[in-house]
Amino acid sequence: MAVSTNGLLRDKLDREYFKQGLAVMIETLQPQTIVNYSRMPDDIFGPYRSNGPELIEIPYYAFSARKEAA
Repeated sequence: MAVSTNGLLRDKLDREYFKQGLAVMIETLQPQTIVNYSRMPDDIFGPYRSNGPELIEIPYYAFSARKEAA
């Protein structure tokens, strides 16, 4: 399963909708692996790190490029 937190971590309401949707998706579809494009904050993905699908983070390109430039 592929998801993305890109662009919705700053807004509290968007963040909460994503968190709730992720929980429903995991419960309903029971994926073995979730690939996320962008950051994977603990308040959203933490509950699934030790007991849930494999979580794979693909860094957001602009964030990676800024980090390399510094």
